[in-house]
Amino acid sequence: MMNYQISDWVTATTNQDEMLHGYVESMDVLGGLTRIYVIASDRESTIGKVMEVSNQDVKKLPPSSLDIEEQVRSLIDVALAVRDEMWFLELTGKLLAIQQNESKRSERDHLPSLTFKNRLGVDQL
Repeated sequence: MMNYQISDWVTATTNQDEMLHGYVESMDVLGGLTRIYVIASDRESTIGKVMEVSNQDVKKLPPSSLDIEEQVRSLIDVALAVRDEMWFLELTGKLLAIQQNESKRSERDHLPSLTFKNRLGVDQL
């Protein structure tokens, strides 16, 4: 039984025992094959290509939260490489939100503290 769908992020192993990381582009249920667009692999020549692997050798990756700017920037590069305009727009919106949250956080860090210590060393509000 397959626990993944088209567009899911997966890892897989080829018949030559090569590791693939990418997303499911299409599936041949009757033939027992999954076509994966490869973004990372043991063999660099497969990166950016579609590889066919046996359904049983494919594992769905758990969803991850996109709250780290470097992760979002990496995915923007992938969206550009695969020419997915909708995904690119979604990711750039997420990147802008992260950057705005970081600028608000840094503004709060520069606000004067509401707590202080008196000469006796006792905290007060």
